[in-house]
Amino acid sequence: MASDAQKRVLILSGIAHMIDVVKTAKKLGFYTIVVDRDAGSPAKAYADKSYDVSTSDIEKMLEIAEAEKVDGVFNAFDDVNTWNALALCEKLNLPYYATEEQLQVCSDKEKFKECCRSFGVPVIEEYKIDGNLSDEVLAQLEFPVIVKPVDSYASKGITVCHNIEAVKDGYEKALKFSKSQNVIVEPFVDNSYGVQMFYTVHQGNIVLSGVVDRYVHKQTEEHPPLPIAMVFPSQHQELYIKEVDPNVRRMIKGLGIENGLVFIQSLFENDKFYVYEMGFRFSGELHYKIIEKQTGINLMEMMLDFSVGSNIDDYEIEKYDNGYTPLPSCNLPILLNKGTIDKIVGLEQVQNLPAVVSSVITRSAGETIETIGNYSQMLGRFNLVSETVEELNETILAIHETLHVFSTEGEDMITVKFLPAQEEISR
Repeated sequence: MASDAQKRVLILSGIAHMIDVVKTAKKLGFYTIVVDRDAGSPAKAYADKSYDVSTSDIEKMLEIAEAEKVDGVFNAFDDVNTWNALALCEKLNLPYYATEEQLQVCSDKEKFKECCRSFGVPVIEEYKIDGNLSDEVLAQLEFPVIVKPVDSYASKGITVCHNIEAVKDGYEKALKFSKSQNVIVEPFVDNSYGVQMFYTVHQGNIVLSGVVDRYVHKQTEEHPPLPIAMVFPSQHQELYIKEVDPNVRRMIKGLGIENGLVFIQSLFENDKFYVYEMGFRFSGELHYKIIEKQTGINLMEMMLDFSVGSNIDDYEIEKYDNGYTPLPSCNLPILLNKGTIDKIVGLEQVQNLPAVVSSVITRSAGETIETIGNYSQMLGRFNLVSETVEELNETILAIHETLHVFSTEGEDMITVKFLPAQEEISR
C-alpha cells in the first residue's frame, strides 16, 4: 500500500519500451499505475497496479486518474500518447512538458517545415500538390520521390516512388495513414546515411546531448529506409554545430519549449544537412541510457520527477552540451524479414556482453512479421558503450556472430547486419 507521501504516476502504454519507465519510477519511490488496452502488455507485470483500458478513452482515463489520486501522468515513446497525456494533464491540472501548439508542429510534417524555414533550419523543398495529384503536378516530378502522410509515425504509410504509377499508389496508401487526409511529396535522397540530433531542454536551457551517424537500410525499391545503426559521436558533429545547431536552438526556444527531450533527424548529402523530422518525446532508441553512461545523469528520472511536480534543478545536464559523448557508443537495431519466429538464439549472451548497457526486445517466439518497411519488423535494439572504437566494433561483430532469429521454415530472419566497415560511408 502506498504511503500518503508517495508520489503516484499514471503511465500510458504497457509496451516493452515502458518496462524501464516503470522500473525507473519505482526506483524513484513512485507508486506506478500502467494503463493499456491489451491485458498482456509487458510493462504491466512490473507495475504496482494496471488497468486494461485504452489510453485514448480520455473519460475513462480521467476516472482512473481521479480514483487513484495520481500526482502525474507519463508517456514516453509514442506520438499518440503525447496527445492523450496532454489532454489528461490539462483536465487534471497536472504538469506536462508540452503544449498543444508544440505537439502540432512536431507531428505535422508541413507545419514543421514551415517552422524550420522561419528559423533558417535547412529542409528539402517539397512539391506543391495542394491536396491532389494533377497531371501538372505529376509532370514536374523528378524521380525518385518519397510520398508520405504529413502526420504519421514509425515510417507507416511511406512509399519511395520511381515512376508516376507508383506515386499514385503511394498517394492512396499515404491517405490511409493520415488522420488529416494530407500527403506530402518530396525528392528522395537515395543514400544509406543520415545524421540525428538529441537535445535536452532543462529549465529553459537547451543542451545538445548527442549527434549521431544514422545508418539505414532500404529493403526494397519502394520501402523507406530503416535504421540499422546509430553511432555516437557523429563524424559530422563539428560541422553540424557550426552550420545548423544555432538555428535549431533558436527554433526550440521560439517554440517555447522549457523542459523535455527533442530528437531531430536529418539527411546528409554533399556536406549539407536537410532536417525532415522532429520528435518532442523520448525516442525509441532509449538514447537516455547512453547519455547516462556518458554523463551520470538519467534523463528518464528527470522527466518522471517533472511529471509529478518534483524539483528538477539538480539534473545539471547543462554541463554536458555540444554532443558530449567521450565514450564511443552505438544503438544497434535488428531488422527482420517476413516470417514467423520459431526461436531466438544467443539473446541472453548478447545482453550480458560488457559493452551492452541496455536493450529492448519487442518481438518474441511465435510472433509473425507480416510487413516490411516500418518499425514493426524490428526485433529490438541494443545500446552499446565502450572505452574505445575498437572495443565497440568488436562488440558489434560479436552480436552479429551470436544472435540468430530462426523462422518456422528454419531460415535466419535477420535482414541485414551493420558492420563497422560501414562507418567509412560518407567520410
